[in-house]
Amino acid sequence: MKKDEIKEEQETSYEKTSIKDFRFTIIFFIILIIAAIAVPKVADYVKHLKEEGFFDNLFKKDENPIDNPEPKKKDDEEALGDNTGASKPILDDGMIPVRYNYVKNVWVKADKENPARNAWYNYENKEWANAIIVKENGTKTRKYYEKAKADTEIKTEDILGFFVWIPRFKYDTIKNTGLQEINIEFESASTSKSTGPNSITHPAFTFDKELEGFWIGKFETTGSANSMTILPNQPTITNQTLKYMYDGIQYMIGNGYGLTDKTDIKLIKNTEWGAVTYLANSKYGRCKKNTCENIEVYNNDYSSQSGLLTSTTGNITGVYAMSGGALEYTMANNNNTIGQSGFDENFMLNNKKYYDYYQDGSTDNYERAIQGDATKELSPIQNFRSSWNNAVAIAPDKTNPWIVRGQDNNIYSFGSATGGANPNIGFRITLTNK
Repeated sequence: MKKDEIKEEQETSYEKTSIKDFRFTIIFFIILIIAAIAVPKVADYVKHLKEEGFFDNLFKKDENPIDNPEPKKKDDEEALGDNTGASKPILDDGMIPVRYNYVKNVWVKADKENPARNAWYNYENKEWANAIIVKENGTKTRKYYEKAKADTEIKTEDILGFFVWIPRFKYDTIKNTGLQEINIEFESASTSKSTGPNSITHPAFTFDKELEGFWIGKFETTGSANSMTILPNQPTITNQTLKYMYDGIQYMIGNGYGLTDKTDIKLIKNTEWGAVTYLANSKYGRCKKNTCENIEVYNNDYSSQSGLLTSTTGNITGVYAMSGGALEYTMANNNNTIGQSGFDENFMLNNKKYYDYYQDGSTDNYERAIQGDATKELSPIQNFRSSWNNAVAIAPDKTNPWIVRGQDNNIYSFGSATGGANPNIGFRITLTNK
């Protein structure tokens, strides 16, 4: 081959190689540009899948607790895991239904729409409905838990408060024979109220309107006066006036708690305490065949075997520290007497629905009782002691006009105080839908 031809062939080969290199460079930069655009979108999508619990549930095994089997489906009510006629819990927007996973010993999200499997509640089995409020931004966001699938674990550190649903019921007249099982029948707010003489619709379910039920704090109010919670195994907020307690809980509507103005938040009334006490003293609580187990003294270890015995159900779904813990103020007052509560006449005049009114009387005048408030009905009473577990029985008067519950670590006890700050007296929250 001639020298010029060899040179020409080499130049042609070089040009072809250069063109290939150039094309490769262009393709490489195009790939980089596409990657720069796509990777963030892929990362966002992966983050979205993670928030939805996709990866948590991808390889999840069946976590049915062995003591919470799927009920048979005979009708819509039983499909909810409950066949008692108990009203379906009404959740505020920021409340998340939960059940306890007995296998992992954690709280998980319950299925409020179709809770037949891993039932949210079953009052026939003494399993009361529970719900929680969570931090807006914790280890997970509130939106994450709201959108999460059933059985998603709720991180303990994200929880701000626990609540238990008390369904509307009527109860049979309590006989004057001492401690006994109370016969209860759940009913709807749309049915006619029973007013006696044989059965009575409990008055706690009337508040502006007829209620299907109400939520009660599962525990006494904890945290601090400026940052309230409702959590287990923590010190109760005490040494505050009733007004300070009342004003403080209003902050829980909005302000990072998730509750909305669709809910009325209030200090527990004496009649509401009575409703929980009566439900606890029925076949749906601690009684069976007219034999009732004692509610043991709250020990700040609610999930232990001994701790379970301190709830109103004898299991983890009930209400705690109604026997034990601190004494608790209730919104129940002797003849609009302000005492040291911090309220004024204007409050007492314009907020009567928020407290139970008792006519003026002496500390041993029990005839002023409201049916359902777990005072006079827990008879016979002698020497300021009830025959129901020897409970304290002291009615309010002008000196101590506000009713206090829980004396002697006894759910049946009632006494009175000034309404002022006391290091031994705390409080509990209830919620009703407006």
